[in-house]
Amino acid sequence: MQVFELHFNPKLKEDLIFDSFCYEPANVYEKRLGSLYLAGELKNALPQNLRFLDHLAQVIKDKFYATPIKSVEENLKLSLKKTNDFLAEEVKNDNTSWLGNLNFAILSLKNFGLNFTKVGNLKIFLLRGGEIIDLGKKLELQEIEPYPLKIFLNIVSGKLTADDIIFVSTKEIFDLFLNENFLAEIAKSQVNKKFSEKELRRILREKEKVLAGISGVCLLISLKPEFLPKKAISYEREVKIIPLKKFFQPLFNRIKKLSQRLIPQRPKIKFGPKIEIPKIEIRKFWKRPLALPKFQVKTELEKKLILILALIFLLLLGFLIFKRP
Repeated sequence: MQVFELHFNPKLKEDLIFDSFCYEPANVYEKRLGSLYLAGELKNALPQNLRFLDHLAQVIKDKFYATPIKSVEENLKLSLKKTNDFLAEEVKNDNTSWLGNLNFAILSLKNFGLNFTKVGNLKIFLLRGGEIIDLGKKLELQEIEPYPLKIFLNIVSGKLTADDIIFVSTKEIFDLFLNENFLAEIAKSQVNKKFSEKELRRILREKEKVLAGISGVCLLISLKPEFLPKKAISYEREVKIIPLKKFFQPLFNRIKKLSQRLIPQRPKIKFGPKIEIPKIEIRKFWKRPLALPKFQVKTELEKKLILILALIFLLLLGFLIFKRP
């Protein structure tokens, strides 16, 4: 894609301000929204509005790229709403000199998708296959809604093809290009696959005297095949559910390795070959009943002696127990 910004004699008229603004995506997120191109003029400009177009362009650009997760159309609508709020605030601050004097066009381009809107009499044309198609005709009948103040209202969308050329200019520049066959020559070079910066300079150089007495801005956007924008990287990613065990496994492995370094590990015991022990049946040892020795008292004297010894033992035991404090 090639973009040509043509500014003709900016200082020719003191009360005329015009400019163009081209914004290319600055990162992968903005690539999802594509490029943004602005062009405009302010007639009968007062000194206080010398930077009016710059402020307007900044508001549009900041809001357009603010939420890249949304679609191009949604962001453009939000940008227009923010722009209308900005202009309404200017009116509240008694800055109304721009009303009826502002001509402005906004174009967003992503791959082959084109969305645009405009206010005032800026011209937007499409050059395709030798034909010159008026794209802004549908927007020229819209009127400003005063309550609340809405300057930019509708958006036109369409699809472009390879070798298409978008032509945006102020009315004075368009009339000259049309009357002097500039547009016809550009369309012809497009059909012959010869349109380039060199060819454009040749066409303009032939009409230097005519161009010296005109003031305005022109924006040419050429979708040459070798310059077509690459497919933008998408922001949306598939959400995958990861089990908690798998999620925390790296942390557990890390803690395990750290603990092995801090806590001394027991030496590993190497076991020899297995030894099979023959089964032993415990019942063999208890097959016969256990015979306990029998104690028999033979005489009465032995019985009495045993009783006396037992009595003495009990007395001694009781004495020891009650003697304790």
